Formats: sequence, C-alpha cells, structure tokens
Amino acid sequence: MESRVYEFDQTQNQLIRDLAQKMRFVSYFLIALGVLLVIDGIVSIRKGEIGGIVSGVVQIVIGFWTSKAASSFQLIVNTQGSDMENLIGALGELRKLYTLQYWLILIAVIFVAVALIMALVFGVFQVTQ
Repeated sequence: MESRVYEFDQTQNQLIRDLAQKMRFVSYFLIALGVLLVIDGIVSIRKGEIGGIVSGVVQIVIGFWTSKAASSFQLIVNTQGSDMENLIGALGELRKLYTLQYWLILIAVIFVAVALIMALVFGVFQVTQ
C-alpha cells in the first residue's frame, strides 16, 4: 500500500501555530495558578484544609498536559513530511488531557450528589421554626 505524505499549507500552519501559542499561554497560566493554590494550601494546612493543595496539583498537571499538547501541535508547524503523524500525536495528547478532566468532573459530580443526598437524609435542609 502506498503511503502518501500530506503537508498542511501556510494558512493551515498559521491556524495550528496560533492554537499552539494560545495553548502554551493557557498552560503557563494553569501552572502558575496551581503553584499559587499549592502555596495557599500549605498555609491552610494548620486549619486542617488540604483542598488547596489538591486543587493546585490538579491545575499543575492540567497545565503540564496542556503544554505537552501545545508542543505536539507546534511540531506540525516545525517539521516537514510528518504532519499527519504529528497531528495524530497532538490529538492523543488532547485526548489524555480531556480524559483527565472528564474523570475529575465525574468524580466531583459524584461527590456533590453524595453530599446532597446525605444532606437531605440527615435533614440539613429542614426548615426550622
């Protein structure tokens, strides 16, 4: 079977470059936010709170994975002869990022549902007279 090489044209490369640059900016922002949340979480440990640390670590991980995906998209622009291979790699990185976010959201929804059910069962929402 003959393998054909596809190269994106200049307009397509500009679109991909712009996407990669914006993803890189978002990744740096998320990493910086994560570091600040971890620092705040460390300060809050004395109050028995660890949510800031957990949230910060999650933001840092999402930031690094966003950066990795941005680098994969940038490879499409920077290389010749492997645009489709690099595109598939970049989509794989995005899938990892969104799979993480999917599971985090699902876990959060489950925790909220459990908390709501417990509140209803134990009468937290009962009207006092």
